[in-house]
Amino acid sequence: MMNRLLVVLSLLLAVEAVARPQVRVKRDPATKVLTFYLEGKSSPGVLTLYFDLREVSNCNQLPGVYRYEIAQDGDSFLTLRPEDKTRDVGYNYAYRTLSGRVDSPVDTMFVYRIPATTQRPLQITPVRDGRDMDRPESERRIIGYSVGLEEGDTVYAARRGIVLSILSPADSPIKRPDVKTTAGTVRLYVEHADGSRGCYTCLEAEHLLVGVGDEVLPGTPLGLAGSYDGEHHFTAFMLTRRAFDPGDDPLQAQPRTRYVKGRFATAEGDLFIGEKRVCQGVMNDDLLLRELSKRELKRWRALHR
Repeated sequence: MMNRLLVVLSLLLAVEAVARPQVRVKRDPATKVLTFYLEGKSSPGVLTLYFDLREVSNCNQLPGVYRYEIAQDGDSFLTLRPEDKTRDVGYNYAYRTLSGRVDSPVDTMFVYRIPATTQRPLQITPVRDGRDMDRPESERRIIGYSVGLEEGDTVYAARRGIVLSILSPADSPIKRPDVKTTAGTVRLYVEHADGSRGCYTCLEAEHLLVGVGDEVLPGTPLGLAGSYDGEHHFTAFMLTRRAFDPGDDPLQAQPRTRYVKGRFATAEGDLFIGEKRVCQGVMNDDLLLRELSKRELKRWRALHR
């Protein structure tokens, strides 16, 4: 079963395609100030904009490739002011947008909630990259964590984030007829504040409890676990980030998906799970509150006095 499970998880690298937003420019006729903004962002989460500013004149902004993170449709990201206010600013540009944060530093010490029930111990199995076939299994990189569940078990969010997408196995560009996940299962992507993404796979499509664009907190119910080959119920949780290789041109190259190791809160303490083991997850106020803003914390404390 584990070899086929590895194949299932290897299909999760595809990132959803989004319609390309457009850069627009507003010119103030009185001051000749230019404001650049992004229009047409329709997907939730953060969008990364690489903006190549060229042939700049009558402005103290240096040419070059600038990186911006856009959270809302219509957000402005750059203002050009003329040095000589009697003349227009000269400029040319090219740009590229990418879904999610790119080259964002990820908190590798972050402690996640095990995305399953805390009422009983569960078997958790690190899933290792099947492409590292020239290495012993123990030396292959970990690409996810399989949590053994029972039929009807709820899958919970491991960390605060925004639901980016919900994809069916048919959405994968890689087709493997030997992989037999139960019909009607989906995988769900959540974007975290540090730019990492959590992927929950093998959820029952008919029993989802969240939708695209919803915000989730640690312990938010996402849906019910699906099954593998019709009998093994499980959830698999992956952590990834997107990054360019050194020397890549961000306007041309495709960022790579990199795996992030996770640490989990358990009854034995915070653990990095490097081999198959049975452990019991925990949920407490610290896991819930650590990513809340000061305003959110104040509201929570007022409600829980």
